[in-house]
Amino acid sequence: MAKRNRKAAAKGRKAAAGEDDLVGKRIQIERATWDAISLMAREQMKDLPEITEEAFRDLLKKYGRTADFREALKMSAKQAGKNQAGKKG
Repeated sequence: MAKRNRKAAAKGRKAAAGEDDLVGKRIQIERATWDAISLMAREQMKDLPEITEEAFRDLLKKYGRTADFREALKMSAKQAGKNQAGKKG
């Protein structure tokens, strides 16, 4: 029972800190790419998480995807409207 209470308390602390929405993944990239990213981050006075968030948002945008549910619904509705207009004409 004590173990369950500790887990529940830890989960509560994570949720309060907003950590539940964060996901971690270890990746490997070439040294030259890392050096370029590191330099750019320092020049822009940003940390690595800020740089990677921006890069992934841009990548999703490039392929017509979004991480935001409301934006995904809007994009889906636009596409459905285009499909309906194409069928009529």
